[in-house]
Amino acid sequence: MEPQLSLRQQQARLTARLRAEGMTWVRIAEVYRDRFRVNPRAALRMVRGWSQQRAADAWNQRWPDHPKTLKNFSYWENWPNPGGHAPTHEHLAMLAELYECSVGDLLADLPDFRHLDQAATANLAVPRDTPAAVTGEIIVPSNAENLLLDLLSRQPGTDPSQPLPASLGELFRRSEEVDFGELAKVIIMWTQHIPHLPGRREIFGKLAAALTVAATAPLTDLDGMVASAREGRFDLLTLEHCETVVPNMRRQGDVLGALSTLPSVLAYRSIAEQQAEAAPPAYRDRAVAAYAELTQLTGWLCFNAGDYKAAQRYYDEARTAAHEARAVELVTYILCAMSHLATWQGKPRIGIDHAAAAAFWAEQTGSAHARAYAADVAVRALLADGRPEQCDPYLSREHEALIGYDKNSEPRKSWWYFFDESFYWRTNAEHALKLRRPDEAMAAADRSLELSDMANLHNRAFRMLFRAEAFVQQDRIEFAVEAIEQVVILTALNTTKRLDQRVTHLRSSLDPWRRTRAVKHLDQVINAYAMAVPGRSGRTNRTYSV
Repeated sequence: MEPQLSLRQQQARLTARLRAEGMTWVRIAEVYRDRFRVNPRAALRMVRGWSQQRAADAWNQRWPDHPKTLKNFSYWENWPNPGGHAPTHEHLAMLAELYECSVGDLLADLPDFRHLDQAATANLAVPRDTPAAVTGEIIVPSNAENLLLDLLSRQPGTDPSQPLPASLGELFRRSEEVDFGELAKVIIMWTQHIPHLPGRREIFGKLAAALTVAATAPLTDLDGMVASAREGRFDLLTLEHCETVVPNMRRQGDVLGALSTLPSVLAYRSIAEQQAEAAPPAYRDRAVAAYAELTQLTGWLCFNAGDYKAAQRYYDEARTAAHEARAVELVTYILCAMSHLATWQGKPRIGIDHAAAAAFWAEQTGSAHARAYAADVAVRALLADGRPEQCDPYLSREHEALIGYDKNSEPRKSWWYFFDESFYWRTNAEHALKLRRPDEAMAAADRSLELSDMANLHNRAFRMLFRAEAFVQQDRIEFAVEAIEQVVILTALNTTKRLDQRVTHLRSSLDPWRRTRAVKHLDQVINAYAMAVPGRSGRTNRTYSV
């Protein structure tokens, strides 16, 4: 572990790294606002490493005829809170020049009421002559936004018997050709641009209704495959299609949720099983491995949906099939998933058993990701068993494997798409929280979020909740509430039972502050988003009184 840095040292290191990556001062200030919970006027000063006195000195050097002191900067940064004073228009323009930003950047924390403009709301609908967003090609950013607009044009309560827009049908019929990562980024972008709670709630209600309808769309592209499979014929193109579709099905689950993805995965799993039974000896292991991977994915989706018995059954079947196919790296991955499931269910010693078995098979593969993930699930099992002091060797093993990975000499299997250095920092955060070291946990969670894929909404949400727990341990309740609210909003469309359980747990930890304004607002947000999504009576297993 690195020696703990002071806050100023952490900030200096962060700024240096982000500048080296080409970020503007304004973009870095946005990172500071999120991480250090400061307003934009303070953030734009802090990113330069300036104290308020240093900022005043820079001002006076540039405008000696209009001198200012650190008190002026303190007043401006405290405003609009009590004790602050509003900067004049002239002062705002001079601050913008000093910090190399726009006046709007300095005022980014002030209220935005654009959602009240009826014309702005109307623009969420798609014109009738808008072409379908998905016509078989990969979705690029503009098309991803068109797809989102098509989703938004579906009103809550739409009759499922009504024809789907072409884009919605294709979303589920040709999901292997949809860039779900880009779709996730567009969803995030839209929610960030609609800061008002009712506006966001309306959008998520429409999205959820649309996806509920779209998920019932028939998988027409599978008709020919199903026919050949039922006739007991092996078809290489069908097998290749099953192999190709799995990675995007994983992405679909991350973005749109387990329940929206499960029907398609089950359909492909059935076809893969029939292909494995009909495969000639030359393709037998390959076909069985495809069936094993689809079965593991089915188990993972059941796990996230909260059906742990079904998840265990599918994992057992997947492990058996992977062993039959002698797919050792896949065996390792499945054992890691089984360890995760056992630990989550409160059976950490079984989780440790599976992690040990995964570590054994990982050594047979030569895969850095297999070795690292086996170590990662071992840490989580040990933490759940109350043995955080035994975790350091496994964390070191995980980090060494990930840092030493050479993508040129060792191609990564598709199922490791989610696992990288950000995962190591995520588990570091969990370890620090168990040791009641919230500062370390915060730094690790922040580092994990910086490195993680924005499109993986599922993983990002869990890491944001680690930040919330660190804030609770620091007794910074308003910051904890804000972090939890961000997760509730981000995952309103595709929350899982496991995420809901984490939100419930963290909300319960805030009971001593339940009468505060911040926690009351959190309860309103949780209940509001529960009601926004059709068919969901509550995000958590309880409704909080407000």
